[in-house]
Amino acid sequence: MLPAAQELLTVKETAAVLRVSEPTVYRWIANGDLPAIRYGQPRAEGDTRRGGAIRIEKDVVMALRSSEEVA
Repeated sequence: MLPAAQELLTVKETAAVLRVSEPTVYRWIANGDLPAIRYGQPRAEGDTRRGGAIRIEKDVVMALRSSEEVA
């Protein structure tokens, strides 16, 4: 279940805000550099079909964007 109080962004929206590619966002999530919420139907081991969805908290994205603007 998704948290009701948080505003969440898709991977595509996150990439647009941070001005990076979608594969970069997926890589950051996989490396643990960007916390993400996964929900929906999980994939079984070895299943090549897409499963579930990924959302990123808007506050986290905006904080990351702000820290990059300062640097």
